[in-house]
Amino acid sequence: MRKHFDAQEELREKVLDVSREVIRFSARAIAATHREDQSSADEFLAKARDTLATLAEAVKAEPNLANSGIILAAYQEYGEATLVRALIRDGKLLTPEELNIPYKSYLAALADTVGELRRHALDLIRADKVGRAEQALKLMEEIFELLMEFDYPDAILPGMKRKQDMVRRVIEHTRGDLTIAIRQRKLERTLERAERGK
Repeated sequence: MRKHFDAQEELREKVLDVSREVIRFSARAIAATHREDQSSADEFLAKARDTLATLAEAVKAEPNLANSGIILAAYQEYGEATLVRALIRDGKLLTPEELNIPYKSYLAALADTVGELRRHALDLIRADKVGRAEQALKLMEEIFELLMEFDYPDAILPGMKRKQDMVRRVIEHTRGDLTIAIRQRKLERTLERAERGK
């Protein structure tokens, strides 16, 4: 019995290390996407994907570990990084099948993606690219509509109601920031026209 549990403990420690590696690569891919460094984003995503494959292989014989929070968190972070890149670069929403990740991890990743899209929208507002910021807000709203279709109790979909509330707040704040930016832009144009008319 001790051999059995020792082997499980050893596997868990290995899985934890590999999961952390996936999460690190995914975070670096998101940062590179925001910097518009596409080659680095692709490189980090490829590393995350390969490491995730190693992780999936390691837990194949242990179904309990395969469905643990450690594994689902790694899938979620990889999913978020890939979704952020596809949405910012192509305006495309990838499916869980395209990402090859479990549904629970996909929905959690999708919810967290909204926060990254807010960051992207604010960067665009600062760069005076209000039109593109409006497109980012539209993507956020589409994601929110999709997430609201999954109205299940925590026993089925843990944490989803909390994430839905978080996404709603993020969208409201972003809409407010964008409204202020649009009004500011209109005011500046009106003043410019007035200056030219003198």
